[in-house]
Amino acid sequence: MSRPMEDPRGFEEVYRRTYLPVLRFLRRRLPPAAAEDAAAEVFVAAWRHLREVRGKELPWLYGIARRVAANALRARDRADRLDDRVRADYEDGAEPAAEEAVMRRLGAQGALDRLPAQDQEVLLLVAWDGLSAHDAAKVLGCSSGAFKVRLHRARRMLEAAVAEDRAQLPEVGLAADGRTR
Repeated sequence: MSRPMEDPRGFEEVYRRTYLPVLRFLRRRLPPAAAEDAAAEVFVAAWRHLREVRGKELPWLYGIARRVAANALRARDRADRLDDRVRADYEDGAEPAAEEAVMRRLGAQGALDRLPAQDQEVLLLVAWDGLSAHDAAKVLGCSSGAFKVRLHRARRMLEAAVAEDRAQLPEVGLAADGRTR
């Protein structure tokens, strides 16, 4: 990370460059309104902990966002136990992120949803957040080697789930005139 982030203008430049990726990261984990609040919390925490930064800004911010999202989910779970209506309100008003809509259309969302949460996280950090294995490992707090093993395992599990889904689809053939039978 460059040292200019320590002054207000440098931090503002990093904020402008990284806010949308951090928000997208959080929107996959939290309801839309909660994601925006969590993004604000990420940057407040980043400002407070500037001296702890090692390496690139985005993986460091994703690490903070991951912890903020986990805290928000724990708080939400506590609130859900107290008031089931909160969960119903969220489910009725939530709109899926653009990536989720595309995944559903491709039929891969179901396969991804069946994977354990840890494997989903590994795949999403690389596929949707565009992080290298080295940077994604920093987000998860593990070594690059461990992350690569987790990524390989997650990819194989996703391939198996997609293959299983395809095997369950009915055969569709073309008639001699080119129409679907």
